Amino acid sequence: MNKSRWEEILAVSARLFREKGYRATSMDDIAGELNITKPALYYYIKTKHDLLYAICEEAISRLMQGVEEIMAESAGTEERLRRLISWHVNMFSEHGDIITVYLADENELPSDKRDYIRSQSREYETIYRDILQHGIDEGKFREMDVPMVVRAISGMCNWLFAWYKTDGSSSADDIAEVFYDFMMQGCQKA
Repeated sequence: MNKSRWEEILAVSARLFREKGYRATSMDDIAGELNITKPALYYYIKTKHDLLYAICEEAISRLMQGVEEIMAESAGTEERLRRLISWHVNMFSEHGDIITVYLADENELPSDKRDYIRSQSREYETIYRDILQHGIDEGKFREMDVPMVVRAISGMCNWLFAWYKTDGSSSADDIAEVFYDFMMQGCQKA
């Protein structure tokens, strides 16, 4: 399979799913946007669900790749949290279509594929939990309901798909810094 063609199919499909909605986008729409025939599109992908799964898998894979790099660096707890939030927010700037489709439409996947994607999401959240718990254990963060705080961070970052614009008044880095500052004011031990 031609890698650049596959990446183009994913990018165009994600953009159309984001713009029109997963259900409203047809394989004809995707083929037309790619300027190929529908049978040519089926050479690369069997079903629209398979295409959605590939987009979701790509999104979670990119998220996890960045997290693994952050966790491999020798940085303190607070800096890791800053970098993780920044990475999370910047994914919307760099890969907004695939991240948005992943967040908005993963529930459209068949249950076995949806379960796998959600297990990867839980692994991502576990890293946030570990960082926060480590900060508590070090005495840098106050006692808190770690799972609830992780849901708050995830919700704050994930809702960017509803309002973030790459050409808006604040850059992804600016937003990440505001989110980090907000979280640290709530997490730091007095």
